Amino acid sequence: MVSVIRRQRHNKLKQQSEQGHHQPCGAEPKSLHLLLTELANDEKVLKGFNRIDDKLRHKREVLVPKYRAAVEEYLASEARFDNPLFAIMVVWLFDIEDLDTAINWCGQAIERELDTPQRFKRDFATFCADEVLKWCERMSAQGHSIEPFFSQVFAMVREEWRINEQLTAKWYKFAGLHLLRDENGKAKASSVGDIETLEQAKALLIEAQNQSPKAQVNTHLDKIEQRMRALIDGTNL
Repeated sequence: MVSVIRRQRHNKLKQQSEQGHHQPCGAEPKSLHLLLTELANDEKVLKGFNRIDDKLRHKREVLVPKYRAAVEEYLASEARFDNPLFAIMVVWLFDIEDLDTAINWCGQAIERELDTPQRFKRDFATFCADEVLKWCERMSAQGHSIEPFFSQVFAMVREEWRINEQLTAKWYKFAGLHLLRDENGKAKASSVGDIETLEQAKALLIEAQNQSPKAQVNTHLDKIEQRMRALIDGTNL
């Protein structure tokens, strides 16, 4: 027979569960406190790993699967309170290069005007733009495709996000130099055989310079001009 105390405990837990599923938008679920306690313990475990690849493996195989459902439930609720678990999960998603989910969640965070983790000094737009650009640079250097994530985030940088000038300039510079890549992945204007592509690269690099005088694109612009003249004149550079 079920004891009175056990029955009372069961009824209390049931009541709390029901209340948790009928909270007004913006209310913080009581279960979040427990999740954050677990998160604090899991972060201590992470610090115990000496190797970065071991930390990444633990995030990919253990931590992200563990907390994903809770974050997805939070997003589905359209809540607008800052959720430290959600914020740290976005960071982990970039760490393990699950960019599809990470960019999507960043977009939702920006729409809801949520804050990044306390130790961060960047907002979600700046953080997302910075992380995706670093990923694009790594992939490009290795000869891999940078799509669809490059175009997806560059469109936001150009049209919607108000990130700082220096980072914006880095995006325009990368976009311009990416058009000039030779077969070895090096940015060389002399490897480009059509005026249109050179014009596009030139426009992007000029915008990088407009965004930040420290963009350091003058040499590339000079070489683009030389290549364009060579193509027009029919000479070979």
